[in-house]
Amino acid sequence: MEKESKITASREVKVGDILIGGNNPVRIQTMTNTPTLDTAATVKQILKVSAAGAELVRMTVRSTREAENLAVIKKDLHVAGCFIPLVADVHFNPIIAETAAAIVDKVRINPGNYGIPAGKGSPALTSEEYRQELDAAKTAFSRLLKICRIHETALRIGVNHGSLSPRIINRYGNTPAGMVHSAMEFLQFCAEEEFHNVIVSLKSSNTRIMVQANRMMAAYMRKAGLAYPLHLGVTEAGEGEDGRIRSVAGIGTLLWEGIGDTIRISLTEDPEHEIPVARKLVEYIGSCLAGRSSNKENGAGYSGFIQSDLANRDFSTAAGFRRKTDQVANIGGEQVPVVVAGVTQSRDEPAGAPGDPSADFRFEPSSRPGYSGVLVPSVAYNPENPPGAEDQHRHHDPGKDIVLQATASGEAGRFPLITTSRYLQGNFPDKGILFLQVATAELSADVLQKASTCKQLVFVALSQSGCTPLEMRSFLQKLEENDCSNPVIFKKEYDIEDNEYFQIAAAADFAPLFIDGLGDGIWLVNRPAVKDHLSESTAFSILQSSRVRTSKTEFISCPSCGRTMFNIQKATTAVKRRTSHLKGLTIAVMGCIVNGPGEMADADYGYVGSGRGKVTLYRKHQVVKKNIPEENAVDELISLIRDSGDWTEA
Repeated sequence: MEKESKITASREVKVGDILIGGNNPVRIQTMTNTPTLDTAATVKQILKVSAAGAELVRMTVRSTREAENLAVIKKDLHVAGCFIPLVADVHFNPIIAETAAAIVDKVRINPGNYGIPAGKGSPALTSEEYRQELDAAKTAFSRLLKICRIHETALRIGVNHGSLSPRIINRYGNTPAGMVHSAMEFLQFCAEEEFHNVIVSLKSSNTRIMVQANRMMAAYMRKAGLAYPLHLGVTEAGEGEDGRIRSVAGIGTLLWEGIGDTIRISLTEDPEHEIPVARKLVEYIGSCLAGRSSNKENGAGYSGFIQSDLANRDFSTAAGFRRKTDQVANIGGEQVPVVVAGVTQSRDEPAGAPGDPSADFRFEPSSRPGYSGVLVPSVAYNPENPPGAEDQHRHHDPGKDIVLQATASGEAGRFPLITTSRYLQGNFPDKGILFLQVATAELSADVLQKASTCKQLVFVALSQSGCTPLEMRSFLQKLEENDCSNPVIFKKEYDIEDNEYFQIAAAADFAPLFIDGLGDGIWLVNRPAVKDHLSESTAFSILQSSRVRTSKTEFISCPSCGRTMFNIQKATTAVKRRTSHLKGLTIAVMGCIVNGPGEMADADYGYVGSGRGKVTLYRKHQVVKKNIPEENAVDELISLIRDSGDWTEA
């Protein structure tokens, strides 16, 4: 994904032999999960991720010994013919960062853990105490900048939502604004030292906080005349479908807006699995934006990246904004967004019969599609007004129409899905739901005028362009300009054989809209039907990752690194297997205490590594059981959930 069309070009930063920012492509990176003192294992893993397409690789560095061993790792990689830029991830100790900076190509430090003496950092600081603590951080940071300058080492100022300093939290709260101010303090240090080989990251496991923080950071840097590249990532995204969709939701939203110069998909899987996901995301958005001129043919007239309309909003909290709509049955208003299932042939069985998505054992009642598309004979719902050729062509089945059958909504019956020509020509009953499928270019003045007074109408906004987030925003803008407060269900039809690529594309298209509170439902159709109910499960995961609807247990799990002293992939699988039926709970599985307790701030229960083969259990923010042997930890977690009254049988 080239950046020549970027709204605000960032400064170009050199890391090893590659350039980040400016008009360079979005760079893809990952992190090892081997002990950094295990040279052979670390070198082997770096060679593997490099072969998979990683352009940078980061290693955790917890001690001076590990920092010094980076030179050995680097030498062995060069002997093997691998010159991938190396990044040292440092927490707490400035001396470790200074040692690493003389060896690797980039050092990542966390302002929340940097330059504050152990045991210090009271949350209740006077203005003078705040300044003194900041001065102490600057003194330690200045030493690092001098070493980076001498060795031409790049620096990442990496802010994590879960590890802001008490100084920042006291003044700004544990908020996107706090994250931005934490980074800006250290960027100001860099500016004063005229050190500009800097990259910035603001990460969170909460996609809304991550998006808001990075939007705000971009705006602050613009205002301050700074243009440092941004590294994007959603921390503790998890694994499998959820981990991929959650990562794409946060990162993809920003890439559409021209924000982001390098990315990492953090999965609780082997690091080489992260690379294909990142490459597919960058490829998908890049190809959509490259073909954006063709959107004019669809009447949309889009150009360039999305210009975010959130620049002047209050970023102090992660509270979601939502477009206000009238409620039609269980759609719109204050209702959670609905999911519409794919199209099937008409059946005589009622909704909920075998074969219906609402009856499938994989769908819990809270995660059943509210409606499912059904092909019926064209005279089935309106014998006085049979569909014309336009309807038949649209549904790809001459002589049949699609109706939407209520499944888990509590509404009974089937409801017509009509085109704009039929809507303008026909008169429809004043009861039930009327679904109007319409593309942006079809939103004529006549359609908008009639729809604005029809209290039973729900728009099914059909995406026909490559730039779905831009197209759907344009659709909603037309409604707003014409005082149409009807609910909107977003729909797109794909033709993608690869399961993973389909989920990445769908999440990239629609998560940006739901994160911004736009939309009352989602309808995904994938023509190859590569996996039973994949479209529906993807839709629910998009809504949950966007934090607008919870339909299953929320799992937060980190990707693991050299600090993790137990098998986190095995633990995550075991925890999910035992607790995935606890809808409404958030459970965190974290590798260590560095970011674990902070990043799982929203979790109801936490399973956190506390030593070799040892686990500490949390309830909310409180430690409940310490240093449990790993082999007993999942059973102890279940007991804790039971004792707290949150357990239900599967």
